[in-house]
Amino acid sequence: MFDDLRGQEGYVALGRMEGGVPGYLSYGVEEGEVVCLFDSTIEAEQFYMHWRARIPGEGWGAMLLETDDLVKMLGNFDLVSVNPQPTPGATEHLYTVEDFVRTLLDSRP
Repeated sequence: MFDDLRGQEGYVALGRMEGGVPGYLSYGVEEGEVVCLFDSTIEAEQFYMHWRARIPGEGWGAMLLETDDLVKMLGNFDLVSVNPQPTPGATEHLYTVEDFVRTLLDSRP
């Protein structure tokens, strides 16, 4: 299910096709919709394995997103969680999409 993406740069999202449209693992909070991103396939796989019983639907897999594709995808969300912790009650840092994209684009070589 999870391809080995090590050695490649970019963020990994858990995604699946929903009627020909890609869907990404996200959840709602009072401030808006939060998309979950991971630094590596390993983090994505560990998160999925911990929460798979509560993640609806089938066909989830790790998707490496290049910067341009990531920026485009983030336009559908309000907040970003990087490496969300699978442990209930763990502190989670949320970034606004605007701040995340700005930092992402500023770090380009």
